Amino acid sequence: MIGFRLRRGSRVHALPGDIRARARTWVWLLLLALALAASPLPGTAADLPLQGGWRAAVAGEQAGDVTRADPQLRHFDPVRLQTFAAGEAGSWVLLWPAQGDWPAPPFVLQARGAGLQTLRFHPPGGPARSARATRVDPRAWPGHGRLVFPVAVAPAPGQPLRLHVDSRGVIAAPMTFAVLPPAAYLRADARWLAFASACLAIMAAMGLMALFFALRLRDPTFVHYAAFVLAYALILGLQTGYLFEPLGWQWLAGPLRGVARVATAASVLFAILFADRFANLRRYLPRGRRLLLGYAALIVAVGATGLLPGLGALARVLTNPLLVLGGPLLLAASALAAWRGSRYARFFLLGWTPLLAVTVAGSLQPYGMLPAWTWIGDAALAAGAFEALVLSLGLADRTLALRRDRDQARRLADLDPLTGLYNRRAWSERLLALETAMRRQGRPLSLLFLDLDRFKQLNDRLGHEAGDAALRATAGIMRGELREQDEVGRYGGEEFVVALPDADGAHALQAAERIRRRLQQRAGEDVGGATPTASIGVAMLQPGEDLASLIARADAAMYAAKAAGRNRVVLHPG
Repeated sequence: MIGFRLRRGSRVHALPGDIRARARTWVWLLLLALALAASPLPGTAADLPLQGGWRAAVAGEQAGDVTRADPQLRHFDPVRLQTFAAGEAGSWVLLWPAQGDWPAPPFVLQARGAGLQTLRFHPPGGPARSARATRVDPRAWPGHGRLVFPVAVAPAPGQPLRLHVDSRGVIAAPMTFAVLPPAAYLRADARWLAFASACLAIMAAMGLMALFFALRLRDPTFVHYAAFVLAYALILGLQTGYLFEPLGWQWLAGPLRGVARVATAASVLFAILFADRFANLRRYLPRGRRLLLGYAALIVAVGATGLLPGLGALARVLTNPLLVLGGPLLLAASALAAWRGSRYARFFLLGWTPLLAVTVAGSLQPYGMLPAWTWIGDAALAAGAFEALVLSLGLADRTLALRRDRDQARRLADLDPLTGLYNRRAWSERLLALETAMRRQGRPLSLLFLDLDRFKQLNDRLGHEAGDAALRATAGIMRGELREQDEVGRYGGEEFVVALPDADGAHALQAAERIRRRLQQRAGEDVGGATPTASIGVAMLQPGEDLASLIARADAAMYAAKAAGRNRVVLHPG
């Protein structure tokens, strides 16, 4: 392979390391901010240790029918996740102080992780109040990521707080309960709202930016990434209730189940399509790729089944096991692709491992597993934001690498491989751009047309290798005697051309004479006769003249120089 160096002033679009370093710095700063937002504040934990019990409800019974002495009551720890799913009539949940009596009111009862279940609170001496993520009783407090009921009158000593949990038609999500002073709850609520807003805003911003780049770059990888990130953000917004409070998107409550199933299926489908293109699984993991695409098709089929009448329960039963299966499947595929050399599978692993870990953990919790991991819901928000940032960084790295490769290919296509100068096509494009700029600004433009003297005889006498060396030497001399803004090209054979912006005829003659003298000096020092002299024609662009005429006049001046004895410079009189 013949080497060459770029002429002075040519731009090289390398992949800048400082861009990567800055991007990594921003990722770490954002992660630190998320970690600080998610960390617990003193005073946000429950001031009152609780005990709890629950049992299946019986149709027609009243809240007062359920007491702490009920033999069917199953005891549980309210600070650990507990699932209440016991039949068509729902479940009764009783809460009481672990020691002593209730604190002096007012205080609030908080339920976290209720998902789409409906909670009906029966306060002492007052009417019942219902709340769920999509609809809150006006007498209940707005809860961001939780359901909250104010308690104005404390139960009598020994009496519990009573809740009815209705999980009909929805997934019975595991919950925790706490009793908090109003001020402590408000502090925790503001902290959570800021944290969730930051996470969802990051995901939305990354997704929308990816759509913009997809339109500009015509790359479906960005579409797949944006669709996944936005679908996952929608899922988190539904699970936490953020879309309903504070955003107030109550119109989603009607088609909620269908929206949730479509979002789940879309997130998995586009996640796999993104991984396929981003990590280049077709090259690095062809068999695993077929397995992943088959799994994605199964997820979509199950999601579509849930939209059919009478099959919603079956879809709910199948969805969680499939999601649990998908986590290890995607991790294994990306890890294997990374091991086989896929650079972007490593980005995928870095961004997706936390996300898939919390997704799998969250899918296990409705089955009674990991009850102490009450932070999984918030971790899913942080993992979603982290994944969006890391994969955006990976996409930026990939785009810069593609741009670098494209620019390198363009340079190779533009340059003459022997001399490293522009070839005829590329030089002509640059001459056209210069001519447009010079005419618009009223500035001069001149042209040199150089032809090596007796080059054919040199080739015949010393061989083509000597001729190639002479061409390379000529190119080097021309680069050394010209300005950075001058455009130099090999026009063909032993012919060279130079476009000189901001140079009138006199300045162009001086540049041509410098080149001629340097070639003559080198030829005089070369006792073997391997360095030829040159005849150079000079022409200056005239008002109303086109480029073809300018080149023809410079060429004619070059032939006039040869006719006058060679090794000289001639300015065209036009």
